Amino acid sequence: MHRILYISSSHSPWYSKGTTAKEHFANAPYSIDAIGYNLEKRGWVVAWLGWADTHNPFHLAKEIDDFKPDIIYTYGGLVGLNPLIARRYICTHKAFKIVHGWDDEYGIIAQYAVPKPFNFLARIFFDCMEKRIVKHSDAVVTLSRYLMLKGAKWGIGCHYIPNGADEVEMPDTASSAIKLEGRFNVVYCGDKAKWKRVEPLCQAMAQLPLDIKLYLTGRNEDYLAKYASPNCIFLGYIPRQDQMSVMSQANAFVFTANQDCNAKLQEYLRWKKPIIGYDGRPNLFFKNGRNALLTKDYASAILRLANDPELCTQIAANASADIPIYSWPEIATQHEEYFNSIR
Repeated sequence: MHRILYISSSHSPWYSKGTTAKEHFANAPYSIDAIGYNLEKRGWVVAWLGWADTHNPFHLAKEIDDFKPDIIYTYGGLVGLNPLIARRYICTHKAFKIVHGWDDEYGIIAQYAVPKPFNFLARIFFDCMEKRIVKHSDAVVTLSRYLMLKGAKWGIGCHYIPNGADEVEMPDTASSAIKLEGRFNVVYCGDKAKWKRVEPLCQAMAQLPLDIKLYLTGRNEDYLAKYASPNCIFLGYIPRQDQMSVMSQANAFVFTANQDCNAKLQEYLRWKKPIIGYDGRPNLFFKNGRNALLTKDYASAILRLANDPELCTQIAANASADIPIYSWPEIATQHEEYFNSIR
C-alpha cells in the first residue's frame, strides 16, 4: 500500500491535520485535492499538511516520521524546501521521494502580492526559492510546457501531466437565477488577481456595443470595480449550480493570464465553445486561429467571434479534435504511474 503526503503552505481550513480526502474534494474538486481523493480510491493512503504543520522543518520532520510516506508531494514555493531540509538533517524516516508540483512561476505571483516598494525583492526571493526547489527535489511534475522549457535550462527534466476536468453535467438553466442577456455573451471564471491580467479585458468592453456582454465569476477585486458597466458584469462568487448555468449560456470563454496552463482551460474546453486567450505563452497550448483566438486586442477578437458564428463553431470543433481532456480519475492514474516509475 503506497502512502503520499501532500505538503502545502495553504491556510485553508481543510488543510488542517487529519482532514479526509473526501473533505478536500468537497472543498476543492480540482488540482491536488482531486488527485489525492482519486489516489485514495485507487488504494493509496493520503494525507495533507498545510502551513501550520509545514512551515517549521522540525515539526514537519515529526509529521513525516509519524506518517512514513513513500512520496512527499510539495505544492507551492513557500515551504517547498522544508521537506528537503527535514529529510537531510532531521527525519529518521528517509525512504521517500520528494516530488514537486510546479504549476506557476513563484516570483511573478509574489511581486503582485506585496506592496510596491517590495515587489522587486519579493520577485528575487521567490525566483531563488523556485530554482532551488526545482533543482533539488527528486522529481518535478508540471502541467506547463513553458515551465518544462524553463526547467530544461536548469538541467532538470520535468514530467508533464496536464490539468484535468470532469465531464460537465448540463444544468437546469430555467431554474437558475442568472440569465445572460447579451446578443453575444463572453464568460471569465475564477481568480482576478493582478498577475492574471484581467484589467485589459475589462477595459476592452468599453469599446464594444452593449449587446456584447462580459460576465465575470469568482471573487471580485477592488481594483476592477471601476470597470463595472452594463456590458462588464461582475457576478462574484455564485453557487456551483449557477456557475454551471452561466457557463452553459456562454457563447465564448476568455482566458487572460500569460500562462499555458490553468484548470479553467480544461473546464472551458469541456463546454465545446470558442476560447479567447492572451497572445503569449498560451501559444504553447493552443494553435492560434485554429483552436483558439489568442490576442492582445480583446475588443477586436470578441467582436470577430460575435459577428461570425461559423468561426465560433469551427474553433470549438478544432479544439475538441486537437486537445485531449482527461477526467480527474484519469489524471490521478497518470500521477500514480509516474510515482511508481520513480520509487
